[in-house]
Amino acid sequence: MTLFRTVVATVGILSAGMGGGVRVAVAQERPAAPQPGARPGPRPPPEAPAARGGAAQWAGDGSFALADGRRLVFRGLILPTRLAVTEGLPAAAAAAAGPVLAGAEVRPAALHTDRHGRLVGDALLLRPGAPPSHLAAALLAAGAGYADPAQAPGCPLAAAEAEARQAGRGIWTLPGAKADARDVAGLSRRVGLFSLVEGRVTAAGATRDRVFLNFGERWREDFTVILAKEDFATIFGEGLPPARLAGRWIRVRGVVRLDGGPAISVAKAGQLDDLPGLDER
Repeated sequence: MTLFRTVVATVGILSAGMGGGVRVAVAQERPAAPQPGARPGPRPPPEAPAARGGAAQWAGDGSFALADGRRLVFRGLILPTRLAVTEGLPAAAAAAAGPVLAGAEVRPAALHTDRHGRLVGDALLLRPGAPPSHLAAALLAAGAGYADPAQAPGCPLAAAEAEARQAGRGIWTLPGAKADARDVAGLSRRVGLFSLVEGRVTAAGATRDRVFLNFGERWREDFTVILAKEDFATIFGEGLPPARLAGRWIRVRGVVRLDGGPAISVAKAGQLDDLPGLDER
């Protein structure tokens, strides 16, 4: 005897970070009660249990709080956190997300759970009469966060972020959403935080196994981008001398760390963009 499945939707409230909220439904599927004599249906995977209800909120730790109490960390989307050094950045992100989520269902499509028990993956945005859409891409197009294409190759996340950045939506209304590579003090305050940084390479060099792109004259103190030699070759092509990048305008994204001065390590092509049209700035 065949089983049928029902969709259970739980409705919660997403805080828009601006004193208001929007209603969001979080949809999960679970088996209906088996009919007498029927075999039990498959259980939901452990990383995506059936929704239990409760409030859903924009979390301040870079995750999305689902209506059933679980947290979702998007693969390839970085949400501003309460640790952001740019005033108003989390509130701007939450406000940008509000229209995306209003009246929609959110169905997690998690890949696994992290060590904090949070779902890690993506989610689908479901609206009546429309095909499911990629929630992370929709949030990025609204200006609700940063793309991290190194974590999600093949997804249209970088293009969605670029659309919002060029249109000045959401977080991109704030000058501090993008860091200046010359602002060493400001970058030092971003240590441990994912950041998007732009600037002109003043000098570039290499050791036996690493390449350094320097953005100031005091290379031991100024901002630096660090790549393994094999990663540099993958991104820029075999045979390009690092010194050829001097004078080029670069956009880089990643977690800022201290290596003498503030630095970002680049291992994937999606982390770094060469912007030749801006070299004459």
